[in-house]
Amino acid sequence: MTSKLKTDVLETVSGSGTIALTNQLSGMTHASVPSGSVLQVTNNTRVLNEDITTTSASFVDTTLITGVITPVSAGSKIAVCITGFVPHVNATNNRGVVWQMFKSVNGGTYVKVTAGDLDGGFYQDADGSWYDITGICSVFDTPTYTLGQAINYKLYFRKDHANAGGAYINHRGGLLQGGATTISPSITMTEIKG
Repeated sequence: MTSKLKTDVLETVSGSGTIALTNQLSGMTHASVPSGSVLQVTNNTRVLNEDITTTSASFVDTTLITGVITPVSAGSKIAVCITGFVPHVNATNNRGVVWQMFKSVNGGTYVKVTAGDLDGGFYQDADGSWYDITGICSVFDTPTYTLGQAINYKLYFRKDHANAGGAYINHRGGLLQGGATTISPSITMTEIKG
């Protein structure tokens, strides 16, 4: 015969302290948690010290880092965040850089994640200065996939429309010179139950 325990509050005899769980609960799987629950988090980090630049007016792969996640539940959402890159602009040749997150499902063609034209960027007006900033890109994806298929995420970039020269998504000048010569870009994917 199966027994049921129904309670609103579970306390120790004294009303304080912790309750020891001597046996694991069974039946708790990703299928039994409610929508909106975090199912898994994956991360990839690497160390690099090279400039990453392009003269392309169309989006190209930054080659910065690739994130991979294989969803454990059907219909999940994926929150993707990449940090640790150093975009660079200057008023003479590299006046703007924009970036966008792309994805590939099960080894397919990379396509942009969001519906907009870009997910971030940096532009310098002609005041004669140059700047490095700390880059970040965060998107929320609703991918179409079959269970068992891996989803890869990469950051793409291009020069800005008014850019006379190229664009830097990672720049070794400024922030990355002197004693600090390497940077560690990191990409994190969080699967959220749909």
